[in-house]
Amino acid sequence: MAGSSRSSSASSKRCGCGDEVVIYTAGRRAKNPGKRFRRCPNWKDVNRSCGLFEWVDDDYSFTDLSGGGVSSHAAELLVETYKMKNSKLQIKLEIERKTSSVMKKLLLMSWGVTWKLAVWV
Repeated sequence: MAGSSRSSSASSKRCGCGDEVVIYTAGRRAKNPGKRFRRCPNWKDVNRSCGLFEWVDDDYSFTDLSGGGVSSHAAELLVETYKMKNSKLQIKLEIERKTSSVMKKLLLMSWGVTWKLAVWV
């Protein structure tokens, strides 16, 4: 984010990616100048980022995903993310099962044709 400063977290809080959460301070030209926020350190990489973003000064706070409680918003995002991943994997599994079944049938048919040709020769 342009105009924000980064500070290392004094505690070792982790985001959904398992990386240490970074605390930033919004810059002078931001909508909330001087306000601190936490963000996933992988925020620039869409494929790696868990999407964590929280204002530090709010009433709730983010806690370690590995052992403590999780803010309700972060927990909801994680659940939705895993539901979507599960759904995609279920679809891939069904495609693999159907492909496997077709391949088995084709293999058996090819053996039958080969066997009949071998008998006739």
